[in-house]
Amino acid sequence: MFVQWKPELELGNSLIDTQHRMLMLLCRKLDIAIKTNQSERTIQRVMLELKKFTEFHFISEQNLMYEIGYPDVVAHTQIHTTLLIDLQVELSRVRHHAEFPEDLLYTVYNWFNNHVVNEDLKIAEFFRDSPDRPIGEGLYAQFLGTPITRSVD
Repeated sequence: MFVQWKPELELGNSLIDTQHRMLMLLCRKLDIAIKTNQSERTIQRVMLELKKFTEFHFISEQNLMYEIGYPDVVAHTQIHTTLLIDLQVELSRVRHHAEFPEDLLYTVYNWFNNHVVNEDLKIAEFFRDSPDRPIGEGLYAQFLGTPITRSVD
């Protein structure tokens, strides 16, 4: 599997786009660890890093949804919860040698691509027109090195 960032995954929110890139970087890191035959311990540590960052990202994205008044925040949060449960099951299966790390990578990478294009894009569209702005939006450029995606009046 070749893990790469695709331009169609850009949503136009600097904070979320940066986190999505980081998730993709961690998927790529796991891909490299697998392909270069790193130790089982190393691969498990990378999988844990991916899981923990995914948890952080989901909380951050959910906070954004609440801050901008996104109407489907509960349904979107449930999708996140389901993935975290599935991810935990897969991690356990890999730890107990019932599944290969490649299977987990394939699942996460495909889920991520589908989720961003089919679900997160709805948030991005709502975000562009929402009069409510996320806390600290004006700091994105300073801390993320990216321009503010929408001026705050």
